Amino acid sequence: MRPLSTVSEPEPRRVVITGIGLITPYAVGREASWQGICSGVSAIQPLDVLSQQLKRPLAGGIIPDPSLSSASLRSSTPLQTEPSLTLALQAGTEAFEDAGLDLNHLNRETTGCVIGSSKGGMASFAQLAALSHQDASVAEQVPPDLWLQCFAGAASHSFAAHFNLQAAALTPVSACATGFSSIMRGAELIQDGVCDTVLAGSTDASLLPAVLASFHRMGVLASQFDHPAQACRPYDVRRNGFVVGEGAGILVLESLEQAQKRNVTPYAEWLTGSLGADSTHLMQFDPRAESLSHLINVTLGRAGVAHEEVDYVNLHGTGTQINDIYETHALQKAFGPHSAALACSSLKGGMGHLLGAAGSVELALTLLAMRDGIVPPTLNLENPDPECPLNYTPQVAVSREISTALKLSFGFGGHLSAGLVRKWDSDR
Repeated sequence: MRPLSTVSEPEPRRVVITGIGLITPYAVGREASWQGICSGVSAIQPLDVLSQQLKRPLAGGIIPDPSLSSASLRSSTPLQTEPSLTLALQAGTEAFEDAGLDLNHLNRETTGCVIGSSKGGMASFAQLAALSHQDASVAEQVPPDLWLQCFAGAASHSFAAHFNLQAAALTPVSACATGFSSIMRGAELIQDGVCDTVLAGSTDASLLPAVLASFHRMGVLASQFDHPAQACRPYDVRRNGFVVGEGAGILVLESLEQAQKRNVTPYAEWLTGSLGADSTHLMQFDPRAESLSHLINVTLGRAGVAHEEVDYVNLHGTGTQINDIYETHALQKAFGPHSAALACSSLKGGMGHLLGAAGSVELALTLLAMRDGIVPPTLNLENPDPECPLNYTPQVAVSREISTALKLSFGFGGHLSAGLVRKWDSDR
């Protein structure tokens, strides 16, 4: 009989985050987006053209630069570049620069990307569908690369091709949990030794009639608002839905060894992430929140982080009736009495729900909150729901040292994700 091997598995490599690129309804760029989040002013605007088409008041998180928004395709000739790809590339460029990576000396064989997309290029698909409806013979002459812009995998392909990356190029799809799932997958590639550097994040451009109409039919879009800026009200007793926004968030993940060799100071260390499922219903979660509370506890246990060590929770916080209660109950079950001391916030009241891009954008903003010691506010929380009694940081940002943060992200279909990051401390 052959003896059992005494060779132990190698320890997973430590992962740090060294660069951030952001495009949000507040601004094109990381620091301006962060300033907007902290300002306490909403970036939500009326969607006049779409409101006329769908015959109901609509609000949206529109990117300030029209050339980066799906709105630009609605008023242009067909076959323009898919906006979700443009968003990812521009945010990725900022992330590269923020991390101090020199593209001329980058080891492309060990650099990969994980760029998530919840639906693929919906704006391009809408253009091509309209073209096909008008003249099928013209549609047959459309170059294949323009059709490929519609596919979910176009995000990572375009990114890898643009920066000439030669390691893994992946595109996770998990509804509104896509952004955070992408960060998790990127970290795993480094932990397992597949890559030394990963550009990870997600992108979304969904201010389109078909997308908004589908959410309207689901009953999850905000309605009955006096002003667009007040449309989304997470954890407020008057909440009745979310507002769709557009944007992208890309992070540079590196092995700790490589970051140290480059002599850069990370924003934070990625501790761990966990995935779960709540298969109660396509659009609803179990109100007892057993699955999510278990996932939170598993995540903390895997990282060896005590409940009392968590300084801030960046919430999913969509502003829908059931989800906000579900998330609150999960935190109460997982943290027990300590849940009352948690500092929490949802960023969707100010910039909308960025759908597939939500998780990566919100994690990026959480890193900036750790950097500056500021808990960003939950806008439009004026009349708290008695079933949502936690400290959601209503209306105004609060100064607070944040060493360890928990991020939660969910998606239709029961997708659940949770992860922990810790502010970088060279002594740890």
